[in-house]
Amino acid sequence: MAKLDLVVLGAGGFGRELHSMLGDCFSPDDYQFKGFLAEAANDLVEQIGPVLGSPEEYQPTESDRFLLAIGNMNARERTTNAILERGGKFVSFVHPKACVASTATIGQGVVIYPFAVVSNNARLADQIHLNYYASVGHDVQVGRCSLLAPYATLNGFAVLEDHVSMSTHSTVVVGKRVGTRSKVSANSTVQQDAPPNSFIHGVPGRVTRLGGLS
Repeated sequence: MAKLDLVVLGAGGFGRELHSMLGDCFSPDDYQFKGFLAEAANDLVEQIGPVLGSPEEYQPTESDRFLLAIGNMNARERTTNAILERGGKFVSFVHPKACVASTATIGQGVVIYPFAVVSNNARLADQIHLNYYASVGHDVQVGRCSLLAPYATLNGFAVLEDHVSMSTHSTVVVGKRVGTRSKVSANSTVQQDAPPNSFIHGVPGRVTRLGGLS
């Protein structure tokens, strides 16, 4: 069987971090690193691998398997859609030092860093990113393309809708919902449901609407 080609979407900090861990998850007998997709190359990434071109123009091959490593939420959505529309296939990365319950459901293209936790009956949709020490509690639902920064915490039965960004040390308390395309600021706590396009900041979290006050 021919090897599959790993292509990392993004050539910034996340891309370089993910590249450094590929060997922890993917056997060299089955996978080989092909390169990065990014709008522009930079000196740091060119030292470790080629930039194959723009993710919005790249034509996937049958052997390509994509990993999403972009922090900007608009770019995460845009580049993911571009690859999927061209028939690209994503592969999940679950680091062996992550703790993932056997009853959890993991979607396609999910990236889970070392020391992250996914607890019982949690459901992760496609293209989610859990950074170091991010924690997804029991019965939590996380929507497509969402991102949890280091030490972000979702307590039991919490819900993140699609394209939600949680910054470092942010928390959603038990059973609360954060609407689509919302952002939770660093060190903030969500203690009430937040509608789509919200910005939650502070403790307890104050909810404002992106683009203006709620």
